[in-house]
This record gives sequence, structure tokens and C-alpha cells, in this order.
Amino acid sequence: MLEILYLDREALVSAGLLDFGKAVEDVESVLKMLAAGEVVMPPKVAIELFFDDGSPKGHLVAMPAYVKPLGVAGVKWAAGFFRNPERGLPHGLDVIVLSDPETGRPLAVMEGALVTAVRTGAVAAVGAKYLAPDGAEVTALIGAGVVGRAAAHALRAALPGLAELRVYDLKREKAEAVAREVGGRVAGSLEEAVRGSDIVVTATTSHSQFVKLGWLKRDCLCVEIGKNELEDAVILRADRVVVDYWEQVKSREWVSLARLWRQGLLPESRVEEIAPIVSRGRLGGGGLRVFSPIGMACEDIVVANRLYREAEKRSLGVRLPLWRATDWL
Repeated sequence: MLEILYLDREALVSAGLLDFGKAVEDVESVLKMLAAGEVVMPPKVAIELFFDDGSPKGHLVAMPAYVKPLGVAGVKWAAGFFRNPERGLPHGLDVIVLSDPETGRPLAVMEGALVTAVRTGAVAAVGAKYLAPDGAEVTALIGAGVVGRAAAHALRAALPGLAELRVYDLKREKAEAVAREVGGRVAGSLEEAVRGSDIVVTATTSHSQFVKLGWLKRDCLCVEIGKNELEDAVILRADRVVVDYWEQVKSREWVSLARLWRQGLLPESRVEEIAPIVSRGRLGGGGLRVFSPIGMACEDIVVANRLYREAEKRSLGVRLPLWRATDWL
């Protein structure tokens, strides 16, 4: 008989999914492994889906990775469907599968949407830790949804010297809820949140490029989780432009950085990747910096692996047979 461990969201939370300090450590460690050549990670494979009128319906994305030092491989099957909230479903619906790279044996299947949110927040926080200008104390968080909420907790875990966390959302009650959880304050407007901030983190689904260059301090880090939230001038005037996986970013037509590159406005030579920076150590100094991570499978797998190992120790989850007996193998 061959079994797998099934972990639902409740089991993952019991295993420590919401320990944002550990999530930040996970992301830091796997970025160093990536820089050292210890991660095998093909680019994402996406199926883009459209309605009959040609408007985007959503996408299904396969994200595989093999993290050699941890002895684990896995894949996230990620779905993002824009009209799901109208159907009473979340925008993102993800599943993660972990496998033994020695035999290919599937180890675990788990709910992946909350893993995605937590690791995305942790990636933003690691970016802030390594890229923020010297002496950064004030952070603006734009967007208080699930990912924004995770980013707020991760920022608190990664930046103990953070003096002020401003939260803004179009739905004030969501901003108020996140601000209460992390000891932040609600900003009265988008501009109020951004002006004077040392770090600006955007975590929305907007494509309106709402962060204006004129609002930003000379020394400022913009962490763009949503990919189309900074006006072009912010990116083009930035002293440092950092991504997580440039080959992957270039392939996504809807991403601002990819569009600017295709238009010949953003030379490839200006784009850096975060893993070598984390491996070398914090980037000191100041200036305008942009970090625009698209998300990498190795980040999901490193968090999922920790949760799987903890669940095994604590007998969490449900063991399911792939088969009991068969004469076909």
C-alpha cells in the first residue's frame, strides 16, 4: 500500500503556517540556495483562459521546483480566476504536491492558497529587509486583502525597527482590521499613505498604476506585489530595479516591467535578481529602488516542506492510500 499525507488549511495552520518569522527565514534560505545553484526550477507554465468576448477569465499555472539541500521536489498548481468572488469563491485556488526526488514517491498534497499568501508576504518582507534604504522606519501598505494582510505580518517579523506601518485599502474596514492586527494605523488616502514613507508595498489586483513618482521620497523602496501598481516613471527613474526571476517576468505580457522592456525603455542590463543580493548581504545606501517579484515555485516548496515535516512529527493531516493492492504494477 502506498499512502500520501493530505493537509487541509486547518492542519497547515496547526503546523505553523502563520509563523511569519519562520516564513521569512524559509524564503531567505531558499534564495541563498537558488543563488548557489542548488535549486532546479523551470519557468512557470501557464494556461491563460478567456471568455467568448476575449476578456480574461483566469489562468492555471504549473510551478515546479526541486530544492536539493532539503531533499524535496514539488509543484504548485495555481488557479487565479477574476470573477470567482462573484461566485462565492476566492480569486486564488492552489494545490501543492510534494515528492521524494530519490524515488518520485508523492509525499503530500496540501491546500496551497494560504501558503501562497504567506510566502508572498514573506518575499515582500525579505525584499524590504535587503533593499530598503538605510534608516528606513516608515512603511506604507496599499491593499489589505489576504496577501496584504500576510505582508503586514511578515514586515513586522522581518523589520523589528519599523516605527510606523500605514495601511490603506479602498475598503476602509479591511485596512482597519489589518492595522489592528499589526499595530499599524489607517491612512486616510492613498497619497497620504505613500508620501513620506521609506518603503511602499503594494498588494492589490489593480492595473491602474496608482503610485506616482511625485509622491515618493528620494530614498525609497517600492515593493510591487501586484505587478502594475507603479506608474512607468517610477520604474524608469529607479536607481535599482530588482526582480526575482527575470526570464519568468519577461514572459508575462501583462507585467509593467516586461512591457517596458519590450518597448525598449527598460534595458535588460538594468534589471537585477534578488537571490544574489540576499546571498551577498543587505544593499546599503539609498536612492529609489523597485522590487517586483512575480513569485517562484521554490518559495512555495520550502514553506510547504517545513509544514509537511512538522505535520509528520505531530501526526497532523489525513493519510490517504494511492492504492491498497493491485496486480497492475
